[in-house]
Amino acid sequence: MNYSHDHLFPIGACIRKIAQRWDSLMTNVPFAALEAHVRDHRPTPHDLDAYQPSFGIPPTAAGHWDRYAKVAKRGQIAALEIATAHCVAARVGVPKSLAGLLAAADTGCRTFDHLRVAEQHAIDKRHADRVKGGKTRQDRLRPAREYAFKLFRSMCPAGGWKDAAHAARTIYPKVKEFVWSSRLPMLAEDSLIRTIRGWLKKAFYAQG
Repeated sequence: MNYSHDHLFPIGACIRKIAQRWDSLMTNVPFAALEAHVRDHRPTPHDLDAYQPSFGIPPTAAGHWDRYAKVAKRGQIAALEIATAHCVAARVGVPKSLAGLLAAADTGCRTFDHLRVAEQHAIDKRHADRVKGGKTRQDRLRPAREYAFKLFRSMCPAGGWKDAAHAARTIYPKVKEFVWSSRLPMLAEDSLIRTIRGWLKKAFYAQG
C-alpha cells in the first residue's frame, strides 16, 4: 500500500503539483529555473498582491510554438509563476494563514488548467476552420478541376503524359487563364501547379 505524506509537507506537495504542470508545457526549461527566479524576487505574504510575473522562456526553448501557442503559453507560465510565488511566500515565518497561501497557489494551478483547456479548444477550432476553408476553396475551384481534366484528355501527347507533373506544367497556362476569366480563387503559380498535379494523379495512373 502506498502512503502519501503530503499532509505533513503541504508546501512541498503544492510545489510538486506546480512542477508537474510546468513539465507538461515541454519547454526544455527545468522547473527549478522558474522556482529560482521567484525566490530571487523574495515574495512575502504581505506583497503577493503586487507580484508581477516576469519569467521568460528563451526563444530557443519556445521555437516549436507558433504565434498562437506563444500567447497562450505566456498566460499559463504566468499562472504557474504566481502559484510558485505563493508557495515560496508560505515558507516565510509570518502570522498569515498557511492554508490561505496554499489555497491561492492551488487557484493558480486551476487557472493554468483552464488556460490549457482553452488553448486546446482554440487549436481544435483553428484546425476545423482550416479544413472548412480548404474544402470551401476546393468547392469553388471545382470548375477549374473539371476544365483541367478536359485539357488532360484533349492535350495528351501521342506517347502519353510522362507523369502527372508533366501534365500539370503543360496545361497550367490554360487553367490559369480559365481561373482568372471565371473569377475563381487565384493561387500562386507554384500552388496552382501543385493543385493541378494533385487533381490529375488519379487520372494519370488510370491512363497508365
